[in-house]
Amino acid sequence: MPAITLNPGFVCILAALLTLAAPRVARAPIMAASAVAALWLMLDRDFGAAAAAAQMGVPVVLLDLDALNRIFGIAMLIALIVIAMASSARRSRAEDTAILLMAGGAVSALFVGDLISFVGAAALAGLASAWLVFASPLPRSARSGVRLLIWQGLEGLLFLVGVAFHLSAGAASSIFTQLDATSIGGGFIFAALLIRAGAPLAHVWLKDAVAHASPVGAAALSAFSTMLGVYALARLYPAEPVLIFIGAGMIVIGLAYAMAEDDLRRAAASGLTAQTGVCVALIGLGSPLALAAAEGHAFTAIFAFTALQLTLGAILGRRGSVNASDIEGVARVMPLTATLLLAAGLAVAGAPLFAAYTTISIALEALAQWELQWAWLLVASVPAGLFASLCLRPSLAAFNAVPQRVPLQEAPFPMLLGSAIAVFFCFSVGVAPRWLYGLLPTALEFAPFAIDRMAPHLALLGATGVAYITLRAFKLASVEAPVRLRDVDALYRGPLAGAGRWLGVVMLRVYGTAQALLHAQAVSAGRLAMRWIRACDQPYRGGGALQFAALLTVTALALVWRYL
Repeated sequence: MPAITLNPGFVCILAALLTLAAPRVARAPIMAASAVAALWLMLDRDFGAAAAAAQMGVPVVLLDLDALNRIFGIAMLIALIVIAMASSARRSRAEDTAILLMAGGAVSALFVGDLISFVGAAALAGLASAWLVFASPLPRSARSGVRLLIWQGLEGLLFLVGVAFHLSAGAASSIFTQLDATSIGGGFIFAALLIRAGAPLAHVWLKDAVAHASPVGAAALSAFSTMLGVYALARLYPAEPVLIFIGAGMIVIGLAYAMAEDDLRRAAASGLTAQTGVCVALIGLGSPLALAAAEGHAFTAIFAFTALQLTLGAILGRRGSVNASDIEGVARVMPLTATLLLAAGLAVAGAPLFAAYTTISIALEALAQWELQWAWLLVASVPAGLFASLCLRPSLAAFNAVPQRVPLQEAPFPMLLGSAIAVFFCFSVGVAPRWLYGLLPTALEFAPFAIDRMAPHLALLGATGVAYITLRAFKLASVEAPVRLRDVDALYRGPLAGAGRWLGVVMLRVYGTAQALLHAQAVSAGRLAMRWIRACDQPYRGGGALQFAALLTVTALALVWRYL
């Protein structure tokens, strides 16, 4: 009897079914227990592929474990435990189920060994992310869910077309291994993965979904969505040169919107786009050191942005808004939350002693080439840009003194606990990064705290902080205001949407006119047929004799033509 090897992600999917019937007090423990069980299944077996099964002549490998997917799996499953802790602060059965399905789909996609299973698992994660936005109690979340569903549908369509073309080369081509982006099938799959990773022009779906998700749902989207695209790009398209420029575009767009957005959750989503762009550019470089830096940086970004989104969600849950223009003096009301906001901002910005610093140092080392000095400068600017936009900007507003005394209204303890654990994880990895280096696929000995690496990093962060505070002190920086920035989505939500509605109205009117004309022609033809029938019934009455003779003549000619 063949042995059945269980994919770790399947545990989370099965747990999602349990949460549909479980009471509120049991749902968070089920989420955490499923993550622990999935970790045990992953760490209890050696590297290699489990037995493959043939379906319609195509090999299907439901479990293939190696160092690359292991590091992503550990990060996502630990993030699920943190999110499970925070989820007990509210009651939402639909959202708990969606989070488990999203995590289960993403983790399952990590560990499968064939393209068909990967596309199926990634599609499940995408549908669950749309369900997560639909389940949000925030205003206009339903419209955001529809937009996200359209993006996920486009990604799924590209996946299906790409896999279909790729499988036309033979059944063995379904194995999940490096592809050629210049082929037809490889190009379609490449485009689908760029949507999942949030590449330029597709980056809008992430911040739109995060801004409308619930306080816990935004953290889940940050942990389980774009990083699956990073993993697949590292698996299928390493050393693809165009990824260097795509990653650079993501960095520029992410930093620009992170600095300018008033909604801090949208700003944090843009910051995640910038950090994801670092990973994508490193994958495009493709050297062993660059790939190790990309995988490690994705690992640290998952925890840093989970902590930041949970902290921002805690403020949102208490105050109903998390705009930079609305959180003035929030530290007087929520001192613990404001402190965690500062710590999470430092973690996101890659300050020394936090995990992202250790991996950004490896990234800069990998990019230290003369022909890539522009990319080195761009990546080096990411910590400074995020330090100003996601650490200093919200913290200065939160800790700004307010004249009146206000009562404490701290965030719920589960939200604080989840955010604090994620921040502590970033700090512990930053202080002792050696065990993280041991998880990387490439054997690595690296000293991130060497003076020649840490001194320039501290100098850049310090100069950024001094410049930003000076601009604020002399009122040269822009005043925080409740503004909504325009992005690519303004095109298809504005002119394109209006053009689509206008075209729909025109087509409906054309269809109605054509239908009315056809009805009138049918009525006229029916009346003419009835007159001919009545004429045949009375062939010798009035003018009917001529019509009857004409009909007989036509019939006779047709018979002669038929038998000649």
